[in-house]
Amino acid sequence: MPLLYSTANHPLWVLPLISASAWFIMLWAMLITYLASGRPFYPSMERGNLAYISDIGAFKLRPLFITFSTITSIFFLLSLLAMRFHQELSTRYERLLDLGALLSGFLGAVGLILLSIFDTNKHGHLHALFLFFFMFGVCLSALFSTLEYRRLGKTFTEHRILKWSFRGKAAVFVVEIALSVAFAVLMSKRMQNQAAAVEWVVAFVFTFYLCTFVLDLVPHARTKEDLGREMGMVKGVGGEMRERTGEEKRRDREEGERRREEEKEQEQEQEVDGHGHGDGDDGRERDASSTELTLPPPVARVG
Repeated sequence: MPLLYSTANHPLWVLPLISASAWFIMLWAMLITYLASGRPFYPSMERGNLAYISDIGAFKLRPLFITFSTITSIFFLLSLLAMRFHQELSTRYERLLDLGALLSGFLGAVGLILLSIFDTNKHGHLHALFLFFFMFGVCLSALFSTLEYRRLGKTFTEHRILKWSFRGKAAVFVVEIALSVAFAVLMSKRMQNQAAAVEWVVAFVFTFYLCTFVLDLVPHARTKEDLGREMGMVKGVGGEMRERTGEEKRRDREEGERRREEEKEQEQEQEVDGHGHGDGDDGRERDASSTELTLPPPVARVG
């Protein structure tokens, strides 16, 4: 039963792990550098004393910001593409959700790369635009992915990992939406310190969203044959899946009935054997007791 895409030779779960690791390492490197430098005031900061991620990434750490943002974006896109090879989608609704997650994820990934290149110090308006593309694309991709895995988790209840993936994505999506709204409100009220703190939290929560794709890409894929059986199909001569004929369905029903009859016969035989063993034990006990009764009395020894 071949996997739709062999994860034994191709560990696809490594892709989102690389993306999440690159993003997490970058955030901590920038935060530690900023705190170790005494929380300096950057020229791009309008007011407040807490720097945004973009403020730190616009100066000495700009190469780090661009490099790791690009790595995060590329492997995030590769993770979304890997999902196409790992999961077999059976309905048009699932495929539309899948396509929506991919396209919106592409928008978010491109936005992240561009916002790191067009820094907030020299390209303030472009940076803000690409930041919006990044946050909007990621939130929309999370929404589509959450709906997709909610559908898969309900349809294929035997794959419990789909439910865990859905719950993880749903939790991250709700948190990200709430924090994004809070960030926008604080920005509009020019509460810079509070907005900067929320931005850092949003960035770290994004790490957990990337990690949910590790659950999706571990070796628990549905196979083409699994999907075919779920849809009443079988594998043809050339390996393609085709719908079963009426004769094949009739043979399957007869085979199922024959197996049930055999199971019943085996259960009856086991019951008969159990009664037989019980009678044998009772007989042996009666023989032993009769033997004890018919033994001759002991003869006294003559000294």
